[in-house]
Amino acid sequence: MRLTLAMLVVIVSASVVCAGQAPRVTVAESHPTALGGSINEYASATPDIILMPQGEGARKGRVWIRNIGKGLLIAGDIEGGAPDFPRDRDSLIAKDHVEVWLTAGVDPVLPPIGWGHQFGENTLANGADSCADNLDETGISRDSSPEGLRKCREWASKQQKYRRYFQRLFLRQWLLAPDYAVESFAAPAYEEIASRFASKAEIPASLKPRGTPKFWYSPSAKGYTFQVLIPYESFPPLPSLELRDLRLLVDVFSAAPAGKKMGAFSGSSPARAWAKPETFNILRIDPPRVFQMTPCDTPLNGRDIYGNVRDAWFIPQEEQKGEYESDGFLIVNGAGGYRYEPEGLSPVIRPVHDFWISVSPGEWICGSQLTHKKDSQRTAFPQRVDAEGLATHRLPNSDLLVKVGPSASYSEFGSGQCGGCPYTNLTIYRLTTDNKIYEVLKLGNVIAGTGPPQDQDFTISADWSQVTEYDQELDDEKGNPGSWSSTTYCLKDSRYEKCGEKSDVVPPNPRILKEL
Repeated sequence: MRLTLAMLVVIVSASVVCAGQAPRVTVAESHPTALGGSINEYASATPDIILMPQGEGARKGRVWIRNIGKGLLIAGDIEGGAPDFPRDRDSLIAKDHVEVWLTAGVDPVLPPIGWGHQFGENTLANGADSCADNLDETGISRDSSPEGLRKCREWASKQQKYRRYFQRLFLRQWLLAPDYAVESFAAPAYEEIASRFASKAEIPASLKPRGTPKFWYSPSAKGYTFQVLIPYESFPPLPSLELRDLRLLVDVFSAAPAGKKMGAFSGSSPARAWAKPETFNILRIDPPRVFQMTPCDTPLNGRDIYGNVRDAWFIPQEEQKGEYESDGFLIVNGAGGYRYEPEGLSPVIRPVHDFWISVSPGEWICGSQLTHKKDSQRTAFPQRVDAEGLATHRLPNSDLLVKVGPSASYSEFGSGQCGGCPYTNLTIYRLTTDNKIYEVLKLGNVIAGTGPPQDQDFTISADWSQVTEYDQELDDEKGNPGSWSSTTYCLKDSRYEKCGEKSDVVPPNPRILKEL
């Protein structure tokens, strides 16, 4: 409680600053031999930022910023005598400490307040005022009764409050001192969302601030020096795989005088306003740090529930333990089957996961956008594929067969004819040596619906020359399981043709589609 109250004081007091333009900083790449000790290798260069005192008793200081390959390093040389650092968390605000704000070069763009169902999306263009419309954007009638209008307006008002916390998840503020590194902006917002608007199961843990910046200091003749390392894993979400533009603010606080809850501070931007990234310093990382989703240079995007491809965001992995990122997310409105009235959260996070398999040394097939890369030549195809059952087979003429499945899945909406039934898929593409793609086999059905099949499975020969689909007929009137039949497809001239049918067969044992 004491820390929260002190932070509110900071909000009010630190927002009153002198006007001016925030300095732009070009951040060079550096590979220091050691971290946490002397800052001499930076202090010999011209400082990137001269801290500007914002009140009597504020310390003077110089700051250097470097990209060290696994994170952002901030080094400072601070004057004003020996620091009085906090001895416990509750005194953090009142003692000497450093505050760092960090966010991407652009703010997230949120969709208009809205929701969706199996027929499309709906938005309340004018917020609660749009609740009086008795038809949604797909032409479906909405509840326009007094009770229905009240619920809609309450929902719209709740989303407006939720969105203020949601936007905070894209900005980080750390309070730093020896033995302390407290994220005090996004983390409380995450907990507030979980307690007031949704369960933690509905808010992916990927948006919860993770990792901890490291803070080191050393006494100096005039005051102290410090280094702050913000590892990539602690970064806020990023909208591009090319890490080039960031916004940063560095404030150095003095210990509070007697009777005060906080001391004076010096800041890196004369235009600074609390939690307003447009007033922060603009960083240009040169050369940029380029991340990859897959070895195929897959773009940072994904499909929404309607199949539309949208730009995505990602958070770098922990100090790049993996070579590729593979995981991102979309910012979309919540949607669900038969959700004809306003419901859920607006917006939500939709996870994006990319994947790949090695075909041969220097050659890969990647998804979810089907992409082939061999050496330096990359070809992206319009098809979107799933990871389950992804495999390849080289033909004698050097064409490449790419198999997706067999798999069983369910409609995300759970709507339509037998919306709760699984549906199967087995697709094989042929990629030619001149980078053309052909669908050479497409199998699958809705299972256990109003018609056959009631069950299904597949087998594929080791050389991919034959693919057999097994179908179970409808149960008879006595409730006994129906019989199985099979249809076989043979590979001929780089495509599959039906080459055999049988009845009363035994299905695969063990099952390939264990989900069924």
